[in-house]
Amino acid sequence: MMREIFLVGLLSILAGCATERTILVNSQGDLLTCETSGSGFFGAISVRNQQQQCVSDAEKRGYRVKNY
Repeated sequence: MMREIFLVGLLSILAGCATERTILVNSQGDLLTCETSGSGFFGAISVRNQQQQCVSDAEKRGYRVKNY
């Protein structure tokens, strides 16, 4: 019984997914969307780093995060 509970818990962690989306705008009003997603434990962890890199690259090109 404990083995089955452990297995279900482990599969739940490994099957998770994450998505992040950020909309940026430049001085001319052009929009750019940074959207990253990942599945599984390691994919979900890497989403945050990929998203930060996308936003950082866009900011270097003159975009800023759009506030609503």
